[in-house]
Parts: sequence; C-alpha cells; structure tokens
Amino acid sequence: MTVITINGQIGAGGQEIGAEVAKRLHLDYVDRLILAEAAKRLSATVEALAEREQRPLTRNKRIARFLQTLVERSAVSGVGGDPYFGDGIGVVLGQEYQDTVKEPITRADQVRDEQFIEATRTVIQELARAGNAVIIGRASNLILKGYPDALHVGLVSTVGSRVKVMAEREGVSLQEAERRVNEAERARVAFFRKFFRVSADDPANFHMILNTHALDSERAASIIVHAVS
Repeated sequence: MTVITINGQIGAGGQEIGAEVAKRLHLDYVDRLILAEAAKRLSATVEALAEREQRPLTRNKRIARFLQTLVERSAVSGVGGDPYFGDGIGVVLGQEYQDTVKEPITRADQVRDEQFIEATRTVIQELARAGNAVIIGRASNLILKGYPDALHVGLVSTVGSRVKVMAEREGVSLQEAERRVNEAERARVAFFRKFFRVSADDPANFHMILNTHALDSERAASIIVHAVS
C-alpha cells in the first residue's frame, strides 16, 4: 500500500503536485478531507478548524474572544445583576470552559490544542492504514514518521514564485497573495514548532526535498512517481 505525504512552504505547489501524483498512481488525493473528518469528530465546522490551522491565535486574541463568549452566554443565561454580564457570568466562570460549549464549535478559539492535534493525528493515521493515498500537509510526515510504506516529500521555493502560485490559485492580486503567503507561512512554521518541537523544513524529516522554483509541477510529480515505482 502506497502512502505519500507532501508538506512544504505555502505556495510551493503541494496541491497541484499532489493532485498530479495521485492521478498518475491512481491514489486518493487527501487535503481538506482531513479537516472535514477532524471537524466531524470534534463537532466543529470545517471553517473553524481551517482558521485554527492557518491563523494561530495570539494570547490577546484568545482573551478577547473568551470574554466575548462570556458576554454572549451571559446574555442568554443571566437576567438582572451586572448590566454588562448579568447573573450568568458566575455560572460560566464556575465551569470548565470546554463544558460551556454545547452547540457546534464555530470559532477557532473554541478548539483546544490537544483536541485539534489529536483529531488530526487520528485521521491521518487511519488514512495511512487504509493506504493508497497522497496526503497533503498537516505535518503528516511527522505523524507518520517511521510508517513503513510512506514516502515523505518536502517542497520549497522562492517567495516570488510562491506568491505567483497563490495569486493564480486564489484569483487575487500579487499584493494580496503576498499577504496570504506570509500569514499562512508564519502559521505553518508555528504549527510545527508548537506541536512537534521541530523546524518545519528540517531535511531530516523528509525522504526528499524538491525545489519547485527550479522544477515545474509536472517534473516534480515525475520525480515523486519514480521514487515509489
């Protein structure tokens, strides 16, 4: 059973190359399906997990959103009392925060770190056991490190090339694409550092690293296909 993980810098062509590899080898292409399945298990929306993955919350933002949640819930549960919070705030503060979230999770700050990474890890491991898949991103190379049938591929490129890819993929201006690339790249680096204590592009965590500034998607895909043939 073949399992290929493709991780790398934002805009380095992982989606395009992964889709081409999956097509040539007749494998399943798995990208947002990981988020969809993880969201299902956490009773969260895909959008909430996508935001959690792509835009790590700062400490100030976490506090602000927590307070916002207190206000929203107190408005429902409290009457009278404090004109801003109502009597319900005492009830909310007396519980574990996770216990107050009864409805589906719709915001990134409602997802605890442990829940987020464990759901992602479980889904990726199950996909690997099923086999015959190209898995894009989510530190799948580290989650499946040591998995006997997996080939781990890393992608790097120049900032200029990655901005052009993002602009074409998202249909936005180069200026907006650069902003998105920089923001997503910071989130990617933080994700690897926080959850796995490693540098995102450490060559020790890949079987091969391809420079997609020097290789177009077709050639990069050919190299990967040859490596597993």
